Amino acid sequence: MQGLYEIRIHGRGGEGVRMAAHVLGRAGFLSGLRTQDFAIYGSERRGAPIASFCRLSSESILTRGYIFNPDAVIVLDHTLDSEVCLKGMKESGKLIVNSEKPIPKFRNAVFVDATKVALDNIGRPIPNIAILGAFLRITAILPLEKLKEAVKEEMAGSHPEAIAGNIKACEICYSMAGGSQAIPAGG
Repeated sequence: MQGLYEIRIHGRGGEGVRMAAHVLGRAGFLSGLRTQDFAIYGSERRGAPIASFCRLSSESILTRGYIFNPDAVIVLDHTLDSEVCLKGMKESGKLIVNSEKPIPKFRNAVFVDATKVALDNIGRPIPNIAILGAFLRITAILPLEKLKEAVKEEMAGSHPEAIAGNIKACEICYSMAGGSQAIPAGG
């Protein structure tokens, strides 16, 4: 990867929005990149809209603050306001939405049912790590192996089954995003 790549992640409290940016930043760091990740919260409660941000760069990151023109947007909860989620996204930007079916308000997106994958593999509806697998497949900015390594490091204090389940979930979504299980825009 050359230059700066900016990612914005939208979701709701309890879906792992902050953790998704943190794991993605760790995967970038493990890949030899400079990274920055952070989140903003409205009211700090389960279900409240949250956004998190991640910058990955082959050079020093001198920019600080929110990401207004992301190269990619990940939407963990498709019920969020699409105008807010898509605001400022670059024309060539990549959009990954957690949904079991296409949603017209999210045009030019790839849809992956990361919540179902998470439920099947970790027993909880927390799609954050699963959808990162799809994100890596769509963008090809980091190797999947570095994401799996980042999950192990960031979840080191968790139960081994939770770590293994999250890794399996990201592998499944990675595969789905490259095949017929992903639903491209207009599909």
